[in-house]
Amino acid sequence: MPKTQGVAAVQRALAILDTFAGAGSRSLAEIARITGLAKPTVMRSLVSLDEAGYVVRLSDGRYALGAKTFQLGTTYRANFNLEQHVLPVLQRLSQETLESSAFHVRERDSRLCLFRVDSPQLVRDVAQPTNLAPLDLTSTGQVLQTARFVDRMNDGVHVFVSSGVYDAVTASLSTAVFGHDGALMGAMTVSGPIERIRRADLQALASRLTDASHQLSLVLGAPLPREVGALRIISLPSAETVSP
Repeated sequence: MPKTQGVAAVQRALAILDTFAGAGSRSLAEIARITGLAKPTVMRSLVSLDEAGYVVRLSDGRYALGAKTFQLGTTYRANFNLEQHVLPVLQRLSQETLESSAFHVRERDSRLCLFRVDSPQLVRDVAQPTNLAPLDLTSTGQVLQTARFVDRMNDGVHVFVSSGVYDAVTASLSTAVFGHDGALMGAMTVSGPIERIRRADLQALASRLTDASHQLSLVLGAPLPREVGALRIISLPSAETVSP
């Protein structure tokens, strides 16, 4: 079935609205430069967006988001359900990697597993969601302790790898999920038997993991560009008291 094409005018308008992410206001020239659209095209779109209340023209000639976007944002926050966004991403990640996947958040000096999807394979890493554990040297713990949005922007995407540290048979890869204003929302993790992770192509697993985290970060409002820098895989020292 052929892919349905979008409406060009709508795509241009959305591209213009995207330029206001993280910026209080934009000039016509700035919007044209960022979007790559001609100034007359941008101007026509801005007129329509202004009439609909999505942008407003300021007294100095610059443009800012209008009240309609605030209304949409308020409605979005009021109806936002984290589980509805995280679980489908984890399910796809587990289907693609054939390993277990999880989403952890930081709770003071601990990490909490909010959502988890087990591997479809018989031999797998199994744990219960809502399991509270210390912030430790695992890949998940390292993400929650060290990940910062500015590091991701300046130094590429960091994927931490820990191996054989909890029960000596499990390995994991983790990376950060960001939200609005670049705040760390949590850690996304892929884990499985150490023998499979060792044999697997870490680069391929890490790429699937970062694709999933990038997708979820965009949903959660992170101001991430399409390209977020080179992938950096960071191997961690193992420790018998650390969990995956």
